[in-house]
Amino acid sequence: LRLRQVDFAYEPGRPVLEDISFSLEPGQTLGIVGPPGAGKTSLLQLLPRLYDPTRGRVCLEAVDIRGLALEDLRSLFAFVPQDPFLFAGTIRENVTFGAKEVEEGKLNTALNKAELAETIASFPQGLDTLVGERGVILSGGQKQRAALARAFLLQSPIFVLDDPVSQVDVQTAHRIIQNLRQAGTERTMIISSHRLSAVRFADWIIPLEQGRITEAGT
Repeated sequence: LRLRQVDFAYEPGRPVLEDISFSLEPGQTLGIVGPPGAGKTSLLQLLPRLYDPTRGRVCLEAVDIRGLALEDLRSLFAFVPQDPFLFAGTIRENVTFGAKEVEEGKLNTALNKAELAETIASFPQGLDTLVGERGVILSGGQKQRAALARAFLLQSPIFVLDDPVSQVDVQTAHRIIQNLRQAGTERTMIISSHRLSAVRFADWIIPLEQGRITEAGT
């Protein structure tokens, strides 16, 4: 995955990202850190083409992603937004959404990696609990972990995670980060966070300030 001199703006003349360049080899983990409004979410949204850059290129294996069929491109990504969307169905339906075949063992593994299994066990109807419109019965942290479980279940080669532990307690966050660290040995991972501790294990870290990379390293 390579970005070359990428700029992005939602409105002409008001850049959100400027001159973003980095390379990420298969199986590597990239951490993106910075305060709210630094451009982290906007950068992540360019990868599965929720938006296109206003300048520069996003490439996979030297191919500009704008030349790939959108369905083919997005099948490569498991994308967990900062504010995950849940449908008005059961927890099971929300976690397995997008997965072609779901074995109970693989589902349980995904729930455990997302630190959601114990929470679900506390619900009288377990996985068959109805979450309501946009997951209204769940807390922000529970919704976040449901979206993480969905990503773990999909097993896509590239994980894109937007502040995945922002709404959970410190102990749960630590366990999730350890699980992500283990998963990062099997796939490429891009994680944004306002906590440096959440991406400390990454192969490469880039801090963003006002849409620009200010430094880069471990």
